[in-house]
Amino acid sequence: MEDFFDNDLVNEFENLLENNKSIYFDSDEFNEIITFYLDIYDFEYANKALLIALNLYPESLDLKIKQLEYYVGVEDLETASTFIESLKDYCFNNNDYLIASARYWSLKKLHHKSIELYLTALENHEEENYIYNCIGNEYLELNKPKEALEAYKSALKFNLKDDYALLSCIHCYEVSFEYNNCITFLNDYIDNNPYSEEAWFQLGLQYLNINNYKQGLISFDYVIIINPKSIAGYSQKAFCYEKLELWDKAIETYEESLAFDDTAAFTFLKIGLAYNKLKKHDLAMKAFYKSTKEDPQFDKAWFEISDLFDLMNDQEEALVFIKKALEIETKEVSYWKKYAYLNVQLGNYQEASDAFEIIIDLEPDTFHNWLAYSELLINMKEYSKAIIILKNSLKTLNRAEIYYQLGNCYFLINDIEKGNNCLKMALKLNPYINIEMKEKYSILLKNNK
Repeated sequence: MEDFFDNDLVNEFENLLENNKSIYFDSDEFNEIITFYLDIYDFEYANKALLIALNLYPESLDLKIKQLEYYVGVEDLETASTFIESLKDYCFNNNDYLIASARYWSLKKLHHKSIELYLTALENHEEENYIYNCIGNEYLELNKPKEALEAYKSALKFNLKDDYALLSCIHCYEVSFEYNNCITFLNDYIDNNPYSEEAWFQLGLQYLNINNYKQGLISFDYVIIINPKSIAGYSQKAFCYEKLELWDKAIETYEESLAFDDTAAFTFLKIGLAYNKLKKHDLAMKAFYKSTKEDPQFDKAWFEISDLFDLMNDQEEALVFIKKALEIETKEVSYWKKYAYLNVQLGNYQEASDAFEIIIDLEPDTFHNWLAYSELLINMKEYSKAIIILKNSLKTLNRAEIYYQLGNCYFLINDIEKGNNCLKMALKLNPYINIEMKEKYSILLKNNK
């Protein structure tokens, strides 16, 4: 890749531009310079080179085709159409012209016409790998994954190491949910290209798609053999161990990757979660602390520390650490729920109430949020506010449980008529939970026998 960007002609061209010197290259050299800029989508410099080149070589067909490619690249389809028409009698068999024209029709959403032009270009026996990939892309635009797959497979025949074609083949299998066929394809591919890290990795992912974690482990092992510093390989291997509930093996795999892991905070988090599964909470806590040391802004680690302190019945410490998570990520509803729960446990009802205001704002369509908030307000004897909250919930949620709770609130303020009306509505919506609700709220039983 570095060799691609280190182009001597381009460097010389840019040096002459920067120093405002006279520029002279022959037409072939300009063609190479312009192609370079078009390939990296630097249309500004492509246009600069085109203007200078065409001033020197106004009759060059190759440069005019580059101009067509430029207009297609910037999606100036009206100008591109003019060039296609003016060049067709001279360049009808030129590969660059045919490919640029095919791209033009693709942008016009006329994918069948685009495919026809690509097929014509294939007759020149040039750039077959690239052209077959383009044909595959057009078939995908037409929602024809089987035809696209055949095109991408053809691209691989001309360049077995083309990862774009390989991944595109896999995509075609996946959109058709043909995971087993994809596994067969990848195994065949690996027979011909056994050191392809990408192929082994993708094979592992396909085994994950069919929940075959043991075969997935074998595939990711090969990834690591080919590339001993593959973080993705180690991560997926550990994931397989997790799915197989081999937590010690998962921890060992994560730890192996730490020597070269630039996302160590996440890895320590995963180690901590695995230790939790083994009920080794002291080791889990150490891992979570290491995670926060690696990245103090990693909110998930602070949350897990809070959760672990809560598990150890130290709600005060748990509250300290959930606050740290919330300082970093204020929009994560699960953090606010934890914060509200801990405050309830500690008797900090007003703080919990404030948290529920945020929770229902972040997650207004979850009726349990409204119900839990109203129960808190009832415990605080704020019955009128509970009624307001429950009425607000009914704007989007028409649930029997809410009417039962609302009836409970009305009975608590001795508004028997409204309480009974709420019970009638609740019974209409769901009579099957009537006994359950009356057991939960004894006042309902007292007022509506």
